[in-house]
Amino acid sequence: MKKYTILMMVGILVGLFAVTAMASVTLSLITSPDTGPSLQWLAQQFEKQNPDIKINVSIVSWETLYPRLLADLRARSGVYDIFTWDVMTAGSIHSGALDLTKFFKEHSNLVPKNYDWKDLLPLAERLGEWNGDLIGLPYYNNTMLFYYRKDLFNNPKYQKEFYNKFGRPLRVPTTWAEAVDVARFFTKKYNPNSPTRFGIALMFPTTHTMFYMFPLFFGPYRRSPDGVREFGPVNITYGDYFTSNGKPAFANKYGLMALEDMKALMPYAPDPLGSDYGQTIEYFSQGMTAMCPQWTNPYMQFKSSPALQPASEKIGIAPMPGRSVAGNWALGISKYIPLKKQIAAAKFLLFATSKWATLHVLEKFGIAPIRESVLDNPEAQKAIPWVKALPAIYQTETFRPRIPQEPQLESITDVYFSEMLSGKIPMTIESLKKLAQKWEKVLSSK
Repeated sequence: MKKYTILMMVGILVGLFAVTAMASVTLSLITSPDTGPSLQWLAQQFEKQNPDIKINVSIVSWETLYPRLLADLRARSGVYDIFTWDVMTAGSIHSGALDLTKFFKEHSNLVPKNYDWKDLLPLAERLGEWNGDLIGLPYYNNTMLFYYRKDLFNNPKYQKEFYNKFGRPLRVPTTWAEAVDVARFFTKKYNPNSPTRFGIALMFPTTHTMFYMFPLFFGPYRRSPDGVREFGPVNITYGDYFTSNGKPAFANKYGLMALEDMKALMPYAPDPLGSDYGQTIEYFSQGMTAMCPQWTNPYMQFKSSPALQPASEKIGIAPMPGRSVAGNWALGISKYIPLKKQIAAAKFLLFATSKWATLHVLEKFGIAPIRESVLDNPEAQKAIPWVKALPAIYQTETFRPRIPQEPQLESITDVYFSEMLSGKIPMTIESLKKLAQKWEKVLSSK
């Protein structure tokens, strides 16, 4: 009996040792809902090939992820080994992110021979840099698209009614001024014959969303010949909100016109100041609206919606009226974790951004590709209709600021713009100048 007990204990110890050996490194990865499912799937595929590495993926909202990640990096605690980060926050997170350029030079044996750095989209890779350091490998080359009800726009009945009402053909709007007429036409309150309750789904809440929605409307003015003459070329670090020499560029007639364009659409949208990302996806998915400015990823939800079947006939995809706005995400590694974990994390980053992974997460999860070869891949173009449209859209994107003060500027601006649109603050250039002064105060503080 004693001998049996000893043998059993030895067996247990051997088993425990084997389990420990199988997962000698456990990594914590934090990500937002858009990329969460794809990274969970990739982690499973990676673990099959690397049984000594375990990856725990935590999915949290952007509003939770960003402050939590900043707190972890600033405290140097290393709670999160791997993290997805919005590339427009590069200036905020760079101090705690591992310099991958230097790391891969020191550990070149980690990089697979077929990785193909040159196949990465140049701008996507550049947006993962800060001050010459590569602090994130591009993962999700997100951009905003203009979704619309193809079946309604192609319907002869609505085409005739629209022409009789506005004296021009019904078409997908190419400017926000055109969008107002179309949105009104498809809003039942203003057109009892409309097949949809509202013309457009808008998200202008007092959250991070407001900060990326404004450039959709301001970008066309900022990037116009007059805007470039007045403010200079757009600096990718400061983005469209700024002049080329780092001063706020919106406290003028152009900023006011952008807000007026936003407000002109609000009567034709369901709760525009109270709706955020998820709500607008639901509105369009349920057939409540005829148009919806949204990111690439929601296409998968639209495609599976019963109200939008058959998807190929009902879901139209076009470039944004005016210009789109970039929303890229990268994968980074904390510089405050042990070298053993950094090596394991680097292996996962290379795996998750490989050609194989980029194609599969596009097809399975609608993750916009970061590689030229995938954009050109016929399989990818067949799987997701917007793939063919992306190259042209990428050429005209607007950008938010990437400077270290971005979090403070965003928190001030989200509320301020919302109050201007709701009428709590006068819709005037003077109001925009007061906001610019708040920005100047943040920018001048150390």
